[in-house]
Amino acid sequence: MKHFITLLSLLSSAAVVAQTAPGFSITGKIPGLKAGTKIELINTETQSRAEATAADGSFEIKGSVEMPSLFEIRFTNPEKLTNIKALQFMAENLPIQISATHLDSLPVYTDTGNLFGGNYDCISIKAGDAQKEYMQYLELIRPYEKASYDAFYNMLMDEKRDTSPEGQKRLEEAYSKAFSAHADAVYRFKNEHAAYHFCTGMWTNDLYTPFAHTEAEIQEIWNKVKDNNSPARLDAVRKAMEYARKYVKGKPYTDFALLDTEGNRHNMSEYIGKGKYVLIDFWASWCMPCRASIPVVREIYKKHSDKVDIYAISIDQDEKAWRQAMEQEKMEWNQRYAPGDMFQAVVEPYSVKGIPHMVLIDPQGKIAFVGHNAALITSVLDNI
Repeated sequence: MKHFITLLSLLSSAAVVAQTAPGFSITGKIPGLKAGTKIELINTETQSRAEATAADGSFEIKGSVEMPSLFEIRFTNPEKLTNIKALQFMAENLPIQISATHLDSLPVYTDTGNLFGGNYDCISIKAGDAQKEYMQYLELIRPYEKASYDAFYNMLMDEKRDTSPEGQKRLEEAYSKAFSAHADAVYRFKNEHAAYHFCTGMWTNDLYTPFAHTEAEIQEIWNKVKDNNSPARLDAVRKAMEYARKYVKGKPYTDFALLDTEGNRHNMSEYIGKGKYVLIDFWASWCMPCRASIPVVREIYKKHSDKVDIYAISIDQDEKAWRQAMEQEKMEWNQRYAPGDMFQAVVEPYSVKGIPHMVLIDPQGKIAFVGHNAALITSVLDNI
């Protein structure tokens, strides 16, 4: 699910290209797939794409990949643009065959970027070893994934849910339990099968979480995945390790300039090292996920003001919009402003790719946590 506004796009070079030897050929025969249906093939790791058009239930797409990678194929009927069907699978340079009893058997692609539903007993994907590894993962994870979704539905969307404070608390606890069980199952699988192509890809993605790993943890991830048999995949891991070392957990904070509500210029260093943690929340008036997270930040302020000072730093270009949003949201904590070049100065040292972007700095001036989810900050502070 998308929980923050993208500011920067860091897409790799295309990995779906005109077929050269060796390459893959994806063929499919799916009843219900109408002629003229648009077919998109997306490499989920690079976001590169190829397109084709269905012909009476069948299709073919050719290309090549540098390494076994997770792909998504989407089917869009021009008469039903909101009902997009999709599948995910691991592609490598060999023939791949996709079949299903009917198009309705396939999962639905949602506007959150997720796949929902689908009858996998009616779907067949014949590919290589990387796909077999991925299917092993899916067979284990699907029950946890369904339980997590069902708990989420019961908590927020079921019209018959118990909306009393006690009932809502029970539903929230049930969702938290199901979500944790799902996350734990994913971690166990990728830890036990780290050299699987899909799992090595997940570990690689983890390394791109800034300020999340110590040097020892970075090396530990390499030791887990180094037996992967794709040189290109291992090169991708090494590149991710370079990024992780640049943004290593516990790195000292980088000072930057900002303005207070009176327009006076300050440095962030004036507020750090005073015996408390400091939470920096980069946000903007126009960012709906930022404003949606404000109630969680308010709870942090009420619950942990004895151990953390909060600085909400707006990156609005329109000062009037910033001031209006402050008045609307009635944020009791410290408000600062970093427009234009002031914000640009923090993008690289804090790896800001989107907002909300939250940075937790410990009393010694070292970066303890960076993320987009205020609830995770709460979890960190609860354990301090």
